[in-house]
Amino acid sequence: MALGNLEVHHVGAVVENLDAALAIASRDLGVTWAPVQEGAPVVRTGGGEVVAEQLRFTYSVQGTPHLELIESLDARLWRPGPPGGLHHLGAFVEDLAAESARIIAGGMDLEFGGGADERLEGFAYFLAPAGIRIELLDGRRRPDFERWLSGGDFVDVTAGSYRAAG
Repeated sequence: MALGNLEVHHVGAVVENLDAALAIASRDLGVTWAPVQEGAPVVRTGGGEVVAEQLRFTYSVQGTPHLELIESLDARLWRPGPPGGLHHLGAFVEDLAAESARIIAGGMDLEFGGGADERLEGFAYFLAPAGIRIELLDGRRRPDFERWLSGGDFVDVTAGSYRAAG
């Protein structure tokens, strides 16, 4: 689904209880899910703080756009919003650094992104002054997601910090 310059791949919501949210969405929306992943990606905030946050997440197999549900065990950067609240729109981009620079030049702020140094690795979240959050995903990660959504293992070659839950 195209939205302006971005091809929206997923919509993300942060939930308090991933297992409960999956059960409800499966029952009420009829969606199925890729295997739940867990890990502690290392990210750098726009203010320069380096954080590792313990997450559990999955995507709906049906899409595009897919529905991503995230549960943070730390709730520092990924925090549940009000019930029914959208956390972000996610899109793959071919050049994460260039697209990030374009978005920042347009007035959005870098909230946080993958990697411990100033070079973004794998993904980055941006927040507009009006409150809209966008996640840009490095296009090199697309095959990892496609394999995972087709029933294979999620082997993230850029972040490398996730494993199947359970």
